[in-house]
Amino acid sequence: MAGKAAARRPARRPPRIVVVDDLSYVREAMAELLRGAGYEVAAVPSGAAALAELEHAGGDLLLTDLYMPEMTGWDLARAIRTRSLTNSRGLPLAIGLYSAVLSAFTREQLSRAQVDFALTKLTDPEAIIQAIERALAWSEIG
Repeated sequence: MAGKAAARRPARRPPRIVVVDDLSYVREAMAELLRGAGYEVAAVPSGAAALAELEHAGGDLLLTDLYMPEMTGWDLARAIRTRSLTNSRGLPLAIGLYSAVLSAFTREQLSRAQVDFALTKLTDPEAIIQAIERALAWSEIG
């Protein structure tokens, strides 16, 4: 599954993804999936840690849980857009949200928060990789 996705990407520096989830087992499972697909991954437990990671080391895509204490995924997406954080090409950072239920998202909310995609935590691993590849491709062309 993930191997097919990695094989489709041309050889170059792998995109860097910051994964944010307050639940360590979810965060580590997502990080393992993405590393297996050839991405460079930083996994952090909170929105504040994600902002610090992005400002210090950068990233190409943020993948965050929606419901976290202190800073939700919506809050984190707004903070990233307010700070105008960009990817390695100087274009807006791609943002994906995930939650246990997809009904937590409406198209209007995603558009207003300038979020590129939304997934459920139970999404098929290949579908997660495909959503990330689409968002990364879109962020490369603006």
